[in-house]
Amino acid sequence: MKFTRWPFFSGRRGAAQPAATAPATPRRRAAPFWLGDALQPVLAWLLPSSAVVVAALGQFVLAAVLCVVACGIWLRLWRGRVRGRRAGRSKA
Repeated sequence: MKFTRWPFFSGRRGAAQPAATAPATPRRRAAPFWLGDALQPVLAWLLPSSAVVVAALGQFVLAAVLCVVACGIWLRLWRGRVRGRRAGRSKA
């Protein structure tokens, strides 16, 4: 029995050569951006959207500014109280 790639058409013209005599094809290298293609959906699932990130950063900056203002007000009141004590002692 004759083994060919076309078992139902053993006498077909132009049939491909058997695998033993087929020329070896060079191995193809994967595209260099496959890691980025795989990483993109993972990061999209893990990280929130950019609007959420911007809103969170805005809240943090607002809190920092309010803390600086509060510290400035507290320092001003504290220094004024210390100056008042000093002024009261020197007059007496």
